[in-house]
Amino acid sequence: MKCIHGLFKPIILRYASYNQQTAKAASIIEVGSTGNTMDQALVSMKYLAKIISEVVK
Repeated sequence: MKCIHGLFKPIILRYASYNQQTAKAASIIEVGSTGNTMDQALVSMKYLAKIISEVVK
């Protein structure tokens, strides 16, 4: 997988279920992977939290 402007690291896609099917409109958001540091994940989460906050207002 190609890195887009340094934002994404390569990821492994799996077709698995993690109980998101148990509730209507449920979703799972994973931040960071084995290719990221904790600092990178925390910075990403800051931006994701801001976006989610704006969407749910």
